[in-house]
Amino acid sequence: MRALFCRVHPVYAVAPTSLELVTAGPAAEPVPERLKGFPVAEVAALQGNRKIKLHSTPIAMPSEMVSELGERLWDASEPHGYLGAPPALRVVLGPIGPFAGRGYRDGLFIEAIPLTTLTVPPETFYLPADVPPDAGPGTMVRIVAREYLVDDLDATLATLAHDLRWRPAAVVDEPGCRRAVMTFRSPRSATLELVQPTAPGRVADAYEQLGAGPWTIRIAVVDVPAKAADLDARGTPFTLEDGRLRPDPATTLHVPIEFVAA
Repeated sequence: MRALFCRVHPVYAVAPTSLELVTAGPAAEPVPERLKGFPVAEVAALQGNRKIKLHSTPIAMPSEMVSELGERLWDASEPHGYLGAPPALRVVLGPIGPFAGRGYRDGLFIEAIPLTTLTVPPETFYLPADVPPDAGPGTMVRIVAREYLVDDLDATLATLAHDLRWRPAAVVDEPGCRRAVMTFRSPRSATLELVQPTAPGRVADAYEQLGAGPWTIRIAVVDVPAKAADLDARGTPFTLEDGRLRPDPATTLHVPIEFVAA
């Protein structure tokens, strides 16, 4: 495998959530220790021809919490697996192979990773999600959310609560969908938003086309009109609706991107 880590802002403390692009590398290349054991072929088969793929959703936590999670899942005979080796050992839950925990039919892979592997600055955990004072009008500030389509929101939330003791900060009814917002301790971290279609509309259309799985990445920018002008200057088609700037997915590897005001 080959991976490219993408940041929307160069300062880690400002934008701790990154986007990782992964592609299969030549079979002859040695597999890094941290990737050994991940069922690449099985994940590819599970996602089939779905335009938007997913490798995993990493969640950072202190090393002792990673160990406690693994021990608790083992004691409860809950399916899970491990990747890498100490001090970077990760606990993985997902829909296939040794990671096949109940309730992950939406293809949601969770990787519990030690916080020490990220080298996150301490201020990441207490500074507010503000706008850097030197940021220009069209500057991207941080990834603020990842949206994930699910077919049964209550079942998915029950699985996350049981396995990870992770409960939503909010569950809201919106036109055409229900949305659960899963937050993290860092104010600057992206949220994970689980979205279930409930009536005809944009969410239902996406679900019909894609099925359950990863969907939109939302990025905060200093000024939405300035970012629209930037896209226009680049020749990137987009739409602007209700303050959400959406580039044509054909220009973003078929992954929907939204720009919103920081």
